[in-house]
Amino acid sequence: MENINYNNLNKMIKYIENNLVNEISMDELSKIVGISTNSLQRIFAFITGITITEYIKRRRLSKAFEEIKNTNIKIVDVAIKYQYNSTIAFDRAFKKAFGVTPIECRETNYIFKYFPIITFQNEIKYNLSKYEIKYLDKTEIYYYKTQTNNKVDLLYKIRELYKNLKESGVHDKLKEEEQYALSGHKNGEYYYIVGSKTKYSSNNKITIPEGKYAVFEVGSREQKEIVKCKKLICSDWIKSTNINIDNYFDVEYYKGNNCYIYLPIKSINKF
Repeated sequence: MENINYNNLNKMIKYIENNLVNEISMDELSKIVGISTNSLQRIFAFITGITITEYIKRRRLSKAFEEIKNTNIKIVDVAIKYQYNSTIAFDRAFKKAFGVTPIECRETNYIFKYFPIITFQNEIKYNLSKYEIKYLDKTEIYYYKTQTNNKVDLLYKIRELYKNLKESGVHDKLKEEEQYALSGHKNGEYYYIVGSKTKYSSNNKITIPEGKYAVFEVGSREQKEIVKCKKLICSDWIKSTNINIDNYFDVEYYKGNNCYIYLPIKSINKF
């Protein structure tokens, strides 16, 4: 396979993202990358496992999904905006991608889905993620806390905190509850808080603010899986949606053997 400039591939991806509502020429994409159209299509498919045409289609459908869920724009107008000549073709492609029709997507609490923007870094990880937007009521918890002025040390501090909670017997009690954890950055300190609505040995109390949150299911309550999920959210999801997240903190909600990550929504950009 011929040499490929990954910076140029990323420029091409940026061009695609800026032109999802316009016609995208394969010739223009090949000019950006600096190789022939045939070579570009062959290399892209080899690296990502999908064709450029399919990638563009997935990104358009992803933005259409988000727009249908977040606005009252007519579905026919969304279809036209994302380069579909008929609602029949749009409905067919939408249902094939997400398992529901555009109308079902708008009228039900169907979970948000998206096809993330691809980033080339000499290797490619392509993931399909899904999320929900939920309204969280104000929640008060009794908590245990650790903090550090160095973000690198936070994971160590968290492990140390859980070790102490296990030794004291509190951790087993928390696992039987609906457990919460908050992590964030404030006044130069990185902090992690864990607790529940039930008071055990701690008198410390904090309120998780009410509001809209983007919610992701981890599928595990293991710390390494939670960290992996958060990294994926930061690397793929945030730049792939029109949702602005309040970076002040995030919430981990534990139930049974699962963990859900709640990110507070600051605003949703206009489409």
